[in-house]
Amino acid sequence: MKRYLHLIIYMASLQDIATKVGVSKGTVSLVLSGKAGKRVSATTREAVIQAAREMNYQINEVARSLRTGRTKIIGVIVTDISNEFFGSLTLYIQQEAKKYGYLVITANSNENTQELNDIVNLLINKKVDGLIVVPTVNGQKILQNILDKGIPLVQVDRYYKGIDADYVGVNNYGTSVNAIQNLITIGCRRIGMICYDLNLNVLKERRQAYIDVLKNNQMLDMTLVKDIQYDEQENQIKDAVIQLLGGENRVDAVFFCSRRVFITAIKYINFFGIQLNKNQHLVCFDEVEGLLSSQGKIHFIKQPIQELAIKSLHLLIDKINGSKDCGNYLFEARETTPGDQRNA
Repeated sequence: MKRYLHLIIYMASLQDIATKVGVSKGTVSLVLSGKAGKRVSATTREAVIQAAREMNYQINEVARSLRTGRTKIIGVIVTDISNEFFGSLTLYIQQEAKKYGYLVITANSNENTQELNDIVNLLINKKVDGLIVVPTVNGQKILQNILDKGIPLVQVDRYYKGIDADYVGVNNYGTSVNAIQNLITIGCRRIGMICYDLNLNVLKERRQAYIDVLKNNQMLDMTLVKDIQYDEQENQIKDAVIQLLGGENRVDAVFFCSRRVFITAIKYINFFGIQLNKNQHLVCFDEVEGLLSSQGKIHFIKQPIQELAIKSLHLLIDKINGSKDCGNYLFEARETTPGDQRNA
């Protein structure tokens, strides 16, 4: 006669744990949902958690979703995941979200409004509890549609005026003012700028800061301002590098409004063998890890990425939990050089 071995997987319930510990089912629910607070003693909380582990208790996510109307999933949409800034931002958001029991789905819009729209629709269909979004150009209607559907939203790094949602970013204008003023203080007189010509608040604020400081110091020369079209950036950044740094009448410094512009410029500086003297300065609004240079002086404006991520996640959770407050939350960035990083 054949014998069959039947493997039975026992799934513990809240009542099973309550019986084992000697408390009510409601107490177990409070502890395992993280809502116990001071209502349950530390000793009881530890006993419930230990019993849940021993009994291999698994939360029924489907049942919880049906009961609460929440999936414990949030979406994070950035514009360029290959950018160190956005890569770090999403990593920190994921780490913080995990502490609160949230799963994060990350997506990349590639600075394309249609892709942003497609991703938003996909995530909404996935029933995400909320969204953290880095806006693209001309995507206001997409974000407004998110709000109209009652889905919690936080804008990070960039924002659209008129959108009734939290914004978390850095003080782009004030930080840029300080960076340009520092160049003047150390003796720079001909200061160029290379910046994307995009209708984004971060770029407009950095560009305006440059113009205001130089104008106030009677140093503004608009021929040294190189506005780059995003779709033509390779050729236009190459030309800007040659014009500002390759000729005899080269500038004392160049202010780069974004990391990507700066990296492309460095590529062409190296390609053409342009030698910068020790008194020339390059300032990049963002940090580029691992870049050291023996020629010229490189300054980075380091953004507090972890703080931006944590604040964005906390604001979104507040919105998911019913908060109606909205505000702009600006953090200060600081200027560093590769030498500062090596000695840190």
